Amino acid sequence: MNIILEMFNNILRIGFSITKDWGISIILLTILLRFLLLPLSFKQRMSILKQGEISKKIEETKIKYKNDKAKLDEELMKHYKESSKSMFGCFTLILQLPILSALYYTIQRMPADVGTILIPWVSSLKLPDRYFIVPLLYSLISVSPNLISYIGILKPYGSEVKNLGFNMISMMVISIIITIKAPVSIGIYFIASGVFTLFEEIAFRLYQRYLNTVKA
Repeated sequence: MNIILEMFNNILRIGFSITKDWGISIILLTILLRFLLLPLSFKQRMSILKQGEISKKIEETKIKYKNDKAKLDEELMKHYKESSKSMFGCFTLILQLPILSALYYTIQRMPADVGTILIPWVSSLKLPDRYFIVPLLYSLISVSPNLISYIGILKPYGSEVKNLGFNMISMMVISIIITIKAPVSIGIYFIASGVFTLFEEIAFRLYQRYLNTVKA
């Protein structure tokens, strides 16, 4: 962990030497990390998508062979084996946690007690935003991947958009709770990461739609 912390500290300082702003340096470090984690994130998304397809197959199999228990058990076993294989991709999220924790720890222990041009109304990156603009902004960004589901070309392919109101409200509340007392340096990290997630989600849905178009 110390090696990762040292690496992040060095990258953060290099970013500051170029931009002369710690807030922008945090954004650059966050984007760099997210790019490095893209292969793992993509694999995770594909695994989740695969799990959804298998769940549909299982439900269809239960209906198709409801009167033939032997055949039903045989077909379900095949789907469960396929499901167990695809689940390994979901574990890539666990591999990301130590790296993300190290990044969070690095930002939290920033030596500089200065502000940033990105949030001029806060005098120090170590202070929370007393106007609550950062928490509100992060809460909106956190639900943006759900909001794009209502855009025609970005709807989840092959599935209907369900009522996401309760989920989005829950996410917004949690996002505000996480950042309302946190230093703005952490808020900048969460916002930058959230924006990256949004563009990553858009790219993945377009790629998913392209694959299904090619198959058709």
